[in-house]
Amino acid sequence: MFLLIATVFIAELIIALTLVFFINKADRAIVKCNEVVIEKQKELDKTLKELKSCVTNFGVYYNCMLASVKKKRNQFRINMLKNILMYLSLFLLKGKYKKLAATVQFAVLFHDYLMKIRSE
Repeated sequence: MFLLIATVFIAELIIALTLVFFINKADRAIVKCNEVVIEKQKELDKTLKELKSCVTNFGVYYNCMLASVKKKRNQFRINMLKNILMYLSLFLLKGKYKKLAATVQFAVLFHDYLMKIRSE
């Protein structure tokens, strides 16, 4: 009976010592990891600040890009409306007022030519 109790006690001691050994080993690994993090903390802070700056600059660039697209869209609408009105007036004036229609057609061609030069 004493032999059984002694065997169980020795087995429990072996298990406890193994657990203590693994806990000690994990503690040393965590201490090393903590030292690496402390060493790299300045670099991490610098990198995070640069990332924040990049995100902020991208936001500014994105807003400028959206404003530019809106401006171009409005210019396109105005030019489209002008062209529609000019060609509509040209079409309506073609039948009755041929000389005026020719003048308007010349003005339209001149306008298109100027717009093409400006866009280049």
